[in-house]
Amino acid sequence: MAQAMKFETKARLGYLVLAVLLAAGMVFSIHQLSSLADGELARISAQQREIALAERMRRNGELIVSSGRGYLVSAAPALLAELQTAKARFDENLGALRTQPLDIEATKLVTHVDQITDRLMDVQQQLIDARQRAADGEDLVRRFDAELHPLSHDLANTLNDLVEHEEAELESFYRDARAVRAELEAWLDALVVALVLLGFGLAWYFGGLVTRAYRQEQGALETARAALAARDELLGIVAHDLRNPLGAITMRAAMLREAATTDRGRQQAETIENIAMRMGHQIRTMLDVTAIEAGRFSVLPSRCELDDLVRETIELFEPVARTKQVWLAQKLETPGIVVHAERERIAQVLSNLMSNALKYTPPGGHITISVERHGGEAKVGVLDTGHGIPHETQVHVFDRFWRDEASGKKSSGLGLFIAKGIVEAHGGHIWVDSEPGHGARFYFTIPLETAVESHG
Repeated sequence: MAQAMKFETKARLGYLVLAVLLAAGMVFSIHQLSSLADGELARISAQQREIALAERMRRNGELIVSSGRGYLVSAAPALLAELQTAKARFDENLGALRTQPLDIEATKLVTHVDQITDRLMDVQQQLIDARQRAADGEDLVRRFDAELHPLSHDLANTLNDLVEHEEAELESFYRDARAVRAELEAWLDALVVALVLLGFGLAWYFGGLVTRAYRQEQGALETARAALAARDELLGIVAHDLRNPLGAITMRAAMLREAATTDRGRQQAETIENIAMRMGHQIRTMLDVTAIEAGRFSVLPSRCELDDLVRETIELFEPVARTKQVWLAQKLETPGIVVHAERERIAQVLSNLMSNALKYTPPGGHITISVERHGGEAKVGVLDTGHGIPHETQVHVFDRFWRDEASGKKSSGLGLFIAKGIVEAHGGHIWVDSEPGHGARFYFTIPLETAVESHG
């Protein structure tokens, strides 16, 4: 038992460690994947926002140039309003771009855009002011083309460079993310392989323990079988060598009892005869137990009338019951039942059950033997008014050497075990039905003679 518990503890600890490692690896992997995904999303979002701001600045820059030139030509207030809106949006996008986590190259490009924009806005504002003073529009357009076109072209190129730089950074980030994911996947593969190898190692280790335990158990089983064989052989020798001497002792004691001329001599002869008979009974009991355990117990069934058997059993136990002030009764629900059984063995079952009932029935109690037909079987019961049997112990009453320790009664613990073996050898079934404080009811079934004949 201790070795089994030690093995079970080792197995549980080993697989608990494996489960903890697996869980830790999975948690770490999920955390790493989550962190990687969050980082990728944040970086992609930032890069896309930078590209979007640069694209908006490029569109607003083109709108500033085109609206400004149109206003110089036509002096239309709507174009001036459009120009002002485009400049405000351009400044807003430029301010938002400055707040982004830009690298060194992007920062240089944004600074250059800022410088170009300042020069472009200054020149454009001078031309707009001149147009508002009613200056010649054609002259202002020529100045616009000469001075602002190079600045607008430089601004567009710088913004294009900024967009291309951000796109290149985004592609580089994709490559880095793929490399990190590949590294993480390799780590996870290595973790899975390590855990699988650890699992195989644990299985190998515990498989070896199980194999060794199995071999030890097989060795113990072979030893037990050898011991049982030796015991059977010893019991056979005892039965063979002691039966005849005990028979002779019993016969001589009976002769001495009959020839005794004094009460003292007669009592001593009866004592010797009773002792020899008890020894013979114990030998038969040991042989029966051995045969039942070995699966070699057999009976020689024939026609058997239960009414006579029940009456004889009650007559046999009547003196003892009278001494204990216990009342015996029979209840034949169906008189004249004939079973297919070995009479002496069924008598032995009834004797064992009656002895048990008398042992646990207090003075003034009742014991009843009932017989009734139950399908193709006869159902026999021995019912007492004793203290009953607790529910938790009822499953053990037919075990070998079982005793009701709570009652304080002495018993070999073999009577019910042998009764069960005899009943099952007849193809019947035996059981107990009891409520603590309300007595015990032992029942067994035996095939009817008519049922056996019809089946044959």
